[in-house]
Amino acid sequence: MTTGSWEPGAPTSKPSEALLLSAAQYVNAEQFGDAPAAEVAGLQSHMQMNREHWSAVLETLDSDTLKKLARFFTLAESHWADWFGGDKNPTIWVCKELKARGEFPDKELTAWIKANTENRFLPYGNVLG
Repeated sequence: MTTGSWEPGAPTSKPSEALLLSAAQYVNAEQFGDAPAAEVAGLQSHMQMNREHWSAVLETLDSDTLKKLARFFTLAESHWADWFGGDKNPTIWVCKELKARGEFPDKELTAWIKANTENRFLPYGNVLG
C-alpha cells in the first residue's frame, strides 16, 4: 500500500486560466503595492509548485500572456511577503513553456527578469535539479 504526502497550505487544484489572465495585467513594478490585489492573491499558494502542477494551464495560454506572467511572478516574489518561489518560481515554468515553443531564450525578457529579481534561479531554474 502506498500513501501520498500532504503539504499544509498546498493548493489542491491548479490555477485557473481566468486567474492567470488577471495576473498578466500586472507587469510593471509600479502596479505592486504593499499587498497583492484580491484578484491575484489566490496565486500565492501556487508559488512553490512543481512544473507538472503548471504545465496543463500554461500550454493553453498564448505566448504574449506567458511573457506577461513571467514578469508578474518575478515582481510578485520581489514585492510581496510570502510569495517566495525560489527554484520553483512559476517564472521558470513559464520560460520552459516558451522554450518548448521555440520562443525562449528571449534576450529582452531574460535581461528584464534578471534586472528585477534577486532570485538566482530565474529565469532558467536550478541547473543541479
